[in-house]
Amino acid sequence: MLTQTFKALVAAALFLALLAVGALGTETRLLLFWPGCAVLGLAGLIAGLRWTWRIQHPPSHWCLLTGLLFAAYLMVRQMTSPVTIHAREDLFMLLGCAVAYTLSATVLSQPRARTMILVALLLILVGNLTVGFIHFSDKGMMHYHIVPEYMRAFGDGERIGGFFNNSNHLASFLTMMTLLAAGMATFGRSGAVRRLSIAFAGLSAAVGVALTVSRGAMVGLAIGMVVLAVLGVIMLYRTQRHLLGKVLAGVGVLAVLGGLVLYGVFAEQLRSRLGGSGFAEGDPRPFIWRAALAQHAGSPWVGAGSRMFTEGCITYRTADTPAWTKDALFVHNDWLQLLTEYGWVGLALGLLFVGSHLVHALRFLNWYASERFPRSATLMSNKLGILLGAVAALVAVLVHALFEFHFHVPATAITAALLFGFLANPGFKPENRQPMRLPVVRSALKLTLIAAGAWMLYGTWQFGRADYYAEKAEMLKPEPQDIFSLDDVVPQKLELLSKAIDLDPQNARLWYRRGMVRLEAASGQPQPLVQSLLSRARTDLEEACRLNPYHMFSVRALGDVYDPLGMPQEAYASIQKAGALAPLYGEPRLALAFHYHRLQRWQDAELAYLWTNEARAGRRDEWFSYYEGMLRQAAGATDPLAAQAQAQAQAQ
Repeated sequence: MLTQTFKALVAAALFLALLAVGALGTETRLLLFWPGCAVLGLAGLIAGLRWTWRIQHPPSHWCLLTGLLFAAYLMVRQMTSPVTIHAREDLFMLLGCAVAYTLSATVLSQPRARTMILVALLLILVGNLTVGFIHFSDKGMMHYHIVPEYMRAFGDGERIGGFFNNSNHLASFLTMMTLLAAGMATFGRSGAVRRLSIAFAGLSAAVGVALTVSRGAMVGLAIGMVVLAVLGVIMLYRTQRHLLGKVLAGVGVLAVLGGLVLYGVFAEQLRSRLGGSGFAEGDPRPFIWRAALAQHAGSPWVGAGSRMFTEGCITYRTADTPAWTKDALFVHNDWLQLLTEYGWVGLALGLLFVGSHLVHALRFLNWYASERFPRSATLMSNKLGILLGAVAALVAVLVHALFEFHFHVPATAITAALLFGFLANPGFKPENRQPMRLPVVRSALKLTLIAAGAWMLYGTWQFGRADYYAEKAEMLKPEPQDIFSLDDVVPQKLELLSKAIDLDPQNARLWYRRGMVRLEAASGQPQPLVQSLLSRARTDLEEACRLNPYHMFSVRALGDVYDPLGMPQEAYASIQKAGALAPLYGEPRLALAFHYHRLQRWQDAELAYLWTNEARAGRRDEWFSYYEGMLRQAAGATDPLAAQAQAQAQAQ
């Protein structure tokens, strides 16, 4: 009785966590992931506190071991990464994936628990398709977000996003659901109504993939379907060879008809994405990948550090990158990002983790064909359907990861972790050999659940509140056409950011934002107040640079603070450092022009302004208006009468 109650509590917590993560944890930042993180951490903590687990079928200890090694290395590298706030985003997502993977492979590996997980995923699928329908119903609704006062940042165009901010990330989730449903509908053991319902859900998810118009997802889905078909044919060949021809003919007809229908409905979208702009033409990914490889060369074995490409995309931007290309922040290739940020060691452990699970899945298929089928005389099995669908789904999203960064999004990463858990424990025990058992693995898993659960709860309480205050400050805007509202907004912003910093003093972004609020508020204020604001802004920005010395914008902003405080040498050094961090960007060059402008070194300022115009990225379009102002001021400085009039005006 106690065991059943314990499993029911864990299952209920995981169910609620999946719904929360699937609906809110749909972007790369942690802000909306915290509610699901807390419930997921609670599920892990409950499971870990019961030391003895009763599991019907043992998971593969080899799979669990490779998972522990991979996770341990990632965690150590995250804890030793140069920038705390960047590493934290990967750390909490890793903890969430570790809890989901461990529970699906161990405590919740029974058929009833697996059904609960699948129901949660189907509910998330329905929710995504519903919101996608809202997006597709009207172009004006493409920015719709389920959280009030929020909008999808990638809502331009005609690509649905569901709960996700980015259509490509929705496509990765829909791809997994399409193939998982296809495996269950084809090989699962259920009645006609249930089978048709699952098949309809899979078809709807496939339609959703088409409406996201994600090229990488389409490639991944096609390869996943091939994997599912090949594995299905192999199982038929080994078990019911006499039906192989008829089944292949039927599947072929359905595939052709379904393909024609889908292409006829979505031909225009497919042509616009696959025909007019392939991956090599008009796509910034090759330039982003070259920048990632350049960053990787600096630390090939252990990588640059967790999410350090956020800064590396600026520092290592190549000169031939089109000027219109925005800062990538992510490599748009999760395999390459793993190599860049965690080195060859991280990539090798990641491949070992994936390979061990795929090999174990093949062992299950061999066991089913050689041992299970002769006893049951049926190919229909929920375990078989789930495993085939999970293998195809994981292959598809791993291929899609060559072009996207959906494993940096909690909703898709945790879904994939659940599927890897299915592969680690598909539910079998070979009769002719004893499975490998490693006592240290079981103990390590339980300790991992306890530590991960406790840290996720603490992180939600501490860092989640800090993110809440910071987001409230970000959403404070002065009322339009009200010149006095700015005076009301600035104190509120500073108060909220100060609360956030008190909770999260290692967050460089918070120090930078508070420093910028003070710097911007100093404009037009009386001189004593200006000096006070600039002095405090200097303290904030120096702390931001200490916590993240790779952030070009923090370093560059210090130049704007040092000069008015009478520290020209420090200002010049800061601007030079910003230029080294962003050699192709206009911001440091414009800051250098401002620096010379303030010192009235007119010739040097002119050269710096003209140099800004040659920048290949960033802020450079505004240089000419500042340049004209400098010319007028320089002309006045060389005209005695004009200089006298200017001095009198300043005295008044």
